[in-house]
Amino acid sequence: MLRFAGKDRLAVAALRRRLLARHISTKNSVLCDNMSTVAGSAAPGTAAAPSSTLQGPDSLAKQYLQPGFLKDKSAVSPVTLSSRDFDIFTGSQIGATVRMANKRDVMSLWSLLEACLQANYNERSLSILKSLYNIESHRRTFIDDYNLYCSHMCASMTSTAEMSKMVQHDLTNVFPGVTMNAKTVAILVHHSIRVAPKGADLADLKSDISIFLSQVPSGPKAICANVDVLTYDDFKVLYRDLGLVKLQQLPSNIRDMLAADEVEATTAAAGTKSTDSTATLPPADSAEFNSLMNSASKILNPSATTTTTITTTEASKVELDKDVETVEKDARQLVNVDTLGMKVIRHTLLGLSLTDEQKGRIANFSFNAGENIFNLDEAKTINFFDMYSSLKTPEERELFEKVLEDFNQDRQQSLEVRATDAAKERWRHDFEEAKARGDIAIKKSLNAKLWNWYSDMLPLMKKEVARCKREVLAAKGPSKKYDYAPYLALVNPEKMCVITILELLKLNSTGGIAEGMRTARAVISVGKSIEMEFRSEQLLKNESYMLKDINKKSNEFKKYIRNAKKSLRSLHLDEAKVIWPQSIRAKVGSVLISLLINVARVPVEGIDPITNQKVYGDAPAFSHSYQYHSGIKLGVIRIHPALTRQLNGDKMIASVQPQLLPMLVKPRPWVSSKSGGYYYSQSNLVRTKDSPEQTAYIDAASKSHAIDQVYDGLNVLGETSWTVNRRMFDVISQVWNTGKPFLEIPGIQQAIQYLPRPPSDADPSVVNKWKEQNKEIANEFASNRSMRCDMNYKLEIARAFLGEKFYFPHNMDFRGRAYPLSPHFNHLGNDMSRSLLTFWKGKRLGKDGLMWLKVHLANLYGVNKVPIEGRVQFVEDHMDDIRNAVENPLESNDQWWLKSDKPWQTLATCYELIEALKLENPEDFISHQPVHQDGTCNGLQHYAALGGDMIGASQVNLIPDVKPNDVYMHVANNVKANLIEKLKTKPDDEIAKFFVENINRKIVKQTVMTHVYGVTLVGATLQIDKQIHAMIGDKKKSLAYANYLAKEVFAAIRQSFNSAHLIQDWLGECCTRISKSIRLDIDRKSLEKNNKPDFMTSVIWTTPLGLPIVQPYREVSKKQVDTNLQTVFISDPFAVNQINARRQKAGFPPNFIHSLDASHMLMSASKCYKDGLEFASVHDSYWTHAADIPTMNKNLREQFVALHEVDLIERLKNEFDERYQNYVKVMKIPTDSEMGIKISKLRQEMTEQLGRPVNFADEIEAEQQRLALLQSTQEEDVERGKQMVTTISLAENADEIFTNEEKKGDSGRMVIFTRLVLPEIPSKGDFDVASVKDSTYFFS
Repeated sequence: MLRFAGKDRLAVAALRRRLLARHISTKNSVLCDNMSTVAGSAAPGTAAAPSSTLQGPDSLAKQYLQPGFLKDKSAVSPVTLSSRDFDIFTGSQIGATVRMANKRDVMSLWSLLEACLQANYNERSLSILKSLYNIESHRRTFIDDYNLYCSHMCASMTSTAEMSKMVQHDLTNVFPGVTMNAKTVAILVHHSIRVAPKGADLADLKSDISIFLSQVPSGPKAICANVDVLTYDDFKVLYRDLGLVKLQQLPSNIRDMLAADEVEATTAAAGTKSTDSTATLPPADSAEFNSLMNSASKILNPSATTTTTITTTEASKVELDKDVETVEKDARQLVNVDTLGMKVIRHTLLGLSLTDEQKGRIANFSFNAGENIFNLDEAKTINFFDMYSSLKTPEERELFEKVLEDFNQDRQQSLEVRATDAAKERWRHDFEEAKARGDIAIKKSLNAKLWNWYSDMLPLMKKEVARCKREVLAAKGPSKKYDYAPYLALVNPEKMCVITILELLKLNSTGGIAEGMRTARAVISVGKSIEMEFRSEQLLKNESYMLKDINKKSNEFKKYIRNAKKSLRSLHLDEAKVIWPQSIRAKVGSVLISLLINVARVPVEGIDPITNQKVYGDAPAFSHSYQYHSGIKLGVIRIHPALTRQLNGDKMIASVQPQLLPMLVKPRPWVSSKSGGYYYSQSNLVRTKDSPEQTAYIDAASKSHAIDQVYDGLNVLGETSWTVNRRMFDVISQVWNTGKPFLEIPGIQQAIQYLPRPPSDADPSVVNKWKEQNKEIANEFASNRSMRCDMNYKLEIARAFLGEKFYFPHNMDFRGRAYPLSPHFNHLGNDMSRSLLTFWKGKRLGKDGLMWLKVHLANLYGVNKVPIEGRVQFVEDHMDDIRNAVENPLESNDQWWLKSDKPWQTLATCYELIEALKLENPEDFISHQPVHQDGTCNGLQHYAALGGDMIGASQVNLIPDVKPNDVYMHVANNVKANLIEKLKTKPDDEIAKFFVENINRKIVKQTVMTHVYGVTLVGATLQIDKQIHAMIGDKKKSLAYANYLAKEVFAAIRQSFNSAHLIQDWLGECCTRISKSIRLDIDRKSLEKNNKPDFMTSVIWTTPLGLPIVQPYREVSKKQVDTNLQTVFISDPFAVNQINARRQKAGFPPNFIHSLDASHMLMSASKCYKDGLEFASVHDSYWTHAADIPTMNKNLREQFVALHEVDLIERLKNEFDERYQNYVKVMKIPTDSEMGIKISKLRQEMTEQLGRPVNFADEIEAEQQRLALLQSTQEEDVERGKQMVTTISLAENADEIFTNEEKKGDSGRMVIFTRLVLPEIPSKGDFDVASVKDSTYFFS
């Protein structure tokens, strides 16, 4: 038997050369050229080495869709991923570090190049370009970097010859081997047109541009695609004046504008209105658009002499010199929490305000000439929802919505970009007001203080920017000390001052630091905010630049301009690839914070100990120091207690940025991983924190169109239109303004009321109890304070959006679960937030709708475990209570609706139902109320379907039944039964006795619900403690009881859902093995010294919709950055570290289930959209109109069956087997076992053959050779492979041979490699998922 290839190293090398010379062909797909072959390279004169036969980690990152999956195989394209892009994440730590260092260097140089070009540091820019050129791996895309430089340099040149000479010199002498692309030519074309003398003969210009156009094989169409370079005037010259491009070679938006321009010119020459000629427009926007514009042009022209449009001109700046407090609305103003966060929210919301001109245009809107169908009362504010609701026909409503969408375009821009200017103006206004009232007013006014800080900081900021410019110009090379200098010149100093103040105050009491914040967090936050401001300014500048010379005023032409702006905006956001390095963000933030610390002061007062008189002075508002937090020394920025009191303890839990509000127009549809959501800021498809691996997979899947169905589902969620429920707002605001606690709204608290201190001689236990009680009081005060601030945000936003039509753009977490991008006010919020939201569009109730509205009311009240008929009857039995709730909702604290599980939503539904019943035929009522259908413990539903668990399926209502089963009551009953049995053997068990008497479904509900999502014993203990604490009182005793019950609940769940737990255990075991595995073609150097292998393998799978899920759990590494405040340690977004095996295992089962329920939701969303339904979701709660519940219910069931009709666990196993097929697991086995003895013996033989101690790299290499032989098409090679024995082949099935105990420990154990083999799938039960289609209570 051939144990090793030859007796010495020469024999091994000879075998390699022999195999290479024969061109071993493979039975599998080949790896890319950077993967190892049998090792070594071909000898001189021999044939080139063939590609490796070993498959890389993602040569098979394809989707294994079984026949019939989703019935539509064409809907999901296979993801073809190159190993070259992904082996970095699964190789060695050293290899990853080197590769990512290159990526980090490129990104740093990119950002520095961008900054230097913006600041006109041309010599430095050229030096940076040379550095980029010298990075070999970056050479392929270097022309993109050169184009940035070329565009900047050409802008200052005055002749075409000068530009041509520069480009020719650079690409020939400075950057040899680099060739022009279409964008380079577009730059030369644009600037040639720019410098051409006005009125001169066009022959020379045409000749020059003709030469340029011939430089790229892709031709004029590719050159004209660069709409971020060529302006509208450029296209006119190329098409009309020079005739060098054809109309069909232009981008569609430009074609439309040129065609519309010609129509306007023609009609103007004929002396007619351009608006009457829209029928001659090109058909780019369809016949429907032409019809719309024909109507709208007549509707929206208030006079015959002036052509106007219902769109705003420019996003107007709000003048805050006037005492504008809130958006003007016909609703009571709120008694606001007086915090900085609240002020910024209100400044931002002023973007919703309408000018008098806009109001006038709306007032003239009429479908019949001379008649204003809205009967606008000039004394009232404009309510678009009232207008829309008053329209009589579907055609009128459709037209109104299209016109409103146009009208809101510029309002949306104002909403997204206005916050900084508004804040500064407000500070100045308050300072002037306070100054007029005297010094005391200035001291009391927070805004006046902020204006003082701003005024004092601005001169220092300007000096710092000037000094940085001098340093850059004087520097002969890169300087670490001032490497941040080019970045400080990118944003206006005034804005940088405002941003610094806002960011620092928003971070108050974050990161576990009372009255302050962590320094590292502060500097990064400020630096990143400066970067985001720069990006936003650039986007607006580029947009204006392209269309700068357009002065057309007609409705049609402005429509085309808006379309062109949208396309340009999307292009810039999609291609945005530059991010500032974390070190630069930290240094920029540090400089700005240092300046603020230097000037910001607050007035203080105290008692002179000698004179006993009150004295006044000032003290620094911020100070830098260190403190220990959880045993770690942290740099912190403290906020002076006087300022903290003025901030009212507001935690400022989220940055209040303008892009975080609902949108007035439909969100940008998702078409790529960076293209969707808001219009003036980039949103990422996946919410991920420093996970380059996840980003790489998502980008690859997006480019291959594998996740188009995911985009479709997210776009459905984003296009659902909403408005604010006016009735509910009036009730809630009335409650709010009393300042008293009501339901989940905490009351106003001015100061903490502590318990009096015990006497000095009190027993220590009494003192400790006093301290504990006061700590709870302080925590409750802080919690209520924070909650009231958060609710204030929600209510102020709701008030501003009264009468508006708005949307919630969505993205998702790494598991595919969808979330609105606007955090403060959305339908994922609490009961109050949800009650304030209603669908913009209404639908006639009909018979089914009336019934489902009643069912919805019962569900909200908590009556959801009885049959549908019983729920309807419950509502009909309480009609008097419902009418009383509507007529007198706040009459007493004993109202029927207040006892509901979800009282605010219950009241909203009461209003809707009573309004319907007022009609002679309630079925004719147009309902806007969202009606919910909730799953029964959705995670367990998926587990039951995966495992074919009949008992579990019955408990979670997958099987048809006459009434709904209550899984929480079922578990509670099982726990009770188990405790009764336990008391038979342990009659003195006091805890068991307690729970036998007191257990109920409410106590176990949260633990049952979250158990499937990986809740730990500690987490379950805290959940149960929250339910039983009031019954027991003593905290320590309550926790002990809760821990006891948590264990019993876990046992009862396993008892009730055995098949589900077998699946859960299988997922966990798969993860354990994958996490301890390495690639067979791993870098030899990392194993030569028998070092412990680097475990780099994440658990990765593909959802049924094609979304690649990468668990981001890796060890955290920090990078040290020296700033002028302190040395900070920040996370490195380019770091690829070893995986965290514990978190990988704990996260995989719940994350897999989350990925399935996310897929089900997105599939259901797409189907409902196709059926014409409005659709929204809160994870496993799906919403639509009452009338559409039967259709949605049918879709939910069909999509669940479509999801699970494929054996998803078998599909996952197949994907794992393919993805990880050439991986080996590292494990320990007993040295004295039969396998251990055989492996030791073979290692000894290999040592003798090599003449040195064998190492892990040798063992891996031997296995590579064996597999290469086995996969050859030559019989002789295959036979050699069969005869060859390696340490890895000897360790076959080691995981199954040894117990877990035998694999643990170090004594008497040896480390081996064994082929990664995943455990067999647990046997599946008899449940047929198709029966879900007939289950009334699956979702109900």
